[in-house]
Amino acid sequence: MVAPLASVLAFALVVTGPVWVMLLVRMVPERLWPASEPRPQRDRLNLFVWLAYMLAQFSAGPAFGGLITVAVNAAGGGLIVLPSSGWGLVLAAAIYLLAMDLAEYAFHRAQHAIPALWAMHSLHHSDPYFDSTTSARHFWAEPVIKSLTVWLAVGVLFKVSPAIVAIYAAATYYNVLIHSNTRLDLGRFNWVVNTPAYHRLHHSALPEHWDCNFAALLPIYDVIFGGYRPPRPGERPPTGLDTGERPRKALEAALWPLGYARQRRRAAAQAAP
Repeated sequence: MVAPLASVLAFALVVTGPVWVMLLVRMVPERLWPASEPRPQRDRLNLFVWLAYMLAQFSAGPAFGGLITVAVNAAGGGLIVLPSSGWGLVLAAAIYLLAMDLAEYAFHRAQHAIPALWAMHSLHHSDPYFDSTTSARHFWAEPVIKSLTVWLAVGVLFKVSPAIVAIYAAATYYNVLIHSNTRLDLGRFNWVVNTPAYHRLHHSALPEHWDCNFAALLPIYDVIFGGYRPPRPGERPPTGLDTGERPRKALEAALWPLGYARQRRRAAAQAAP
């Protein structure tokens, strides 16, 4: 009885964990150390977007980032077996985190380079109120695509223990803080780990900040691949799409790529001579 109950509680934590982290971030750092005007209390659109995103994860099966590795390993995947105990576990967790973060980085770059992926990802960037709930503002089809591409690739490459997946899952909750409306900035050490000041530039509506700071957790990938742009002291640009486009209702968010593509075609037709 204890084991099944523990499994249920662990699964519930994975599903609801981001919500509890968001609540904690909103109650403490965003309230005490805001970087810009807070989101209006009546704006709950990101909550509805997150619910659609979670439903998509359920429909895709074990599409919770690291859990796809567990599924692939159970099916016989995993070319490289990582150690699962002692100091080897620490090294294995670091290797797996680096691999998953690189996969997330590659997918993120693709989202900004491939029109079909950008039509979906632009929902995330359409938020004019950059805060912890922005971390949940993703189009519902994205976890399905990741499950069949970058997450699948890491699962095929590495065979890991559940403990490593749990460590990685805990680390990903830091993504909520990265999107928080706070002034947290590491200055000259921005290349070490992502911060709200660093990632806010990625969400900037100003053209001077476009195509930079793609990192999920580790900006070292931006340094390596040419996307590194540390924020200047006190630099807190407005966020959102440069056109000001954003969904106003949950249905608009659920069908966002269709509406966004239609608006882009209309704008291109009007701009044509």
